[in-house]
Amino acid sequence: MLNVQHRRSAQTKLHTLHAVLRGRVFDGKLEARGKTYGIVFLPNQAKIVDHKLVITGRMGFSVSGQATRYVEGVNASLMATQGGVGVSPVRRQLLAGTAQTAQTATSDQKLEQEKGPETDLQPGLHSFEPPKYDDLGRPRVEATGALAFVGVLFFKLPPLDNKSLGIPLDMSDVQLGARLAPTDDLARDLQLLFSDLVLALENKSEDTTQALDALNNALRV
Repeated sequence: MLNVQHRRSAQTKLHTLHAVLRGRVFDGKLEARGKTYGIVFLPNQAKIVDHKLVITGRMGFSVSGQATRYVEGVNASLMATQGGVGVSPVRRQLLAGTAQTAQTATSDQKLEQEKGPETDLQPGLHSFEPPKYDDLGRPRVEATGALAFVGVLFFKLPPLDNKSLGIPLDMSDVQLGARLAPTDDLARDLQLLFSDLVLALENKSEDTTQALDALNNALRV
């Protein structure tokens, strides 16, 4: 759940916050001194700074019996990514900001229902989906090349004031390990959009601006 390091100062240093993408919210938790703290990060803007992806949003920290404490305008800078394992996610048609969006989503939802229930081992992968084959007729068991996608995003966070947040951990140098294991349509779309942008940045592609615009449209949903 979290990586920590004990120091002689008696304060525990937090290295990594772990979270999973749900909708467009990164949702996680950590434990410290017998309490469980909920963590949410809601990005609402993406930009490119020094050829690196930076997402900006609101972070919330909560514990049972207390009001949630928020930090506004948190800038998270992408440091590294980890490729996803398994079948490459299905790309849906993204039509943000129009009435056709709702129609497309409704159609896709019906299609998802027709595919049958999601498997227990891999949410989002339907048991009735036909196998995919390469040009030589071999089943595709790896998502590489054009089928590659991002499974985890590692963001560098700014120093966080743990005292004002009510968390007994040193959060002056922490990263966010954001896992992309979508179980809903918006999270699936965002996984593909993050993957497109990461690939465009990696290749220094002319598609970077288009990929960034598409990601920003989805973050504003």
